[in-house]
Amino acid sequence: MTGRLALLIIFTSGLLAAADSSTPTRLPTTPSQEDLTLVDPELSNTPLPKLVLPPEPPANLRLPEVVVKAGEWRGVQCAVQESRHAVFQHPDKWASFWEKAMAPYSSRLARVPAVDFEKDMVVGVFMGERKTPNYEIEILSIRTEDRPEAGKVLVVHYREITKMLGVFVPPFAIQPFHLKRIPRYDGQVVFLKVRR
Repeated sequence: MTGRLALLIIFTSGLLAAADSSTPTRLPTTPSQEDLTLVDPELSNTPLPKLVLPPEPPANLRLPEVVVKAGEWRGVQCAVQESRHAVFQHPDKWASFWEKAMAPYSSRLARVPAVDFEKDMVVGVFMGERKTPNYEIEILSIRTEDRPEAGKVLVVHYREITKMLGVFVPPFAIQPFHLKRIPRYDGQVVFLKVRR
């Protein structure tokens, strides 16, 4: 497995951070693809983001239920405080991330999900921290596409959801996330935010 992508977490602002580089590299964008963010498969030593345990929600606040399906995990509480995209292709990085960033938040996330990384990988989108509990994030589709500038790439389409905030809902910070297990793809992965 040497040389394969371990874990990449990248800024959605268009800056790609590498552990061995002190200067971020600006990614090329076009006006029609300003939300396009590229995952660079050469950056395998990207560190985990700063992980912070949030407080327990107030008793009068009902957060959305954590979704745990076969190969899919979605919720509004995790330790990722910044807006990020992630690609997991190694079991050690996956287990380390899950134990630190996911397991402390729900009994339904207590065990690291089994993933056969010889055949599969996990992609994820993280909205980062929001000060009020009326946000969600959702992966809509994942498919390979031919792009003139990049050739064949795997494209993860996702959306950020803002719901109406109730009058009596107390302020409480959340960190929406969505992770999916998919067939392994060793080429370039692109995350594209859609508005709908």
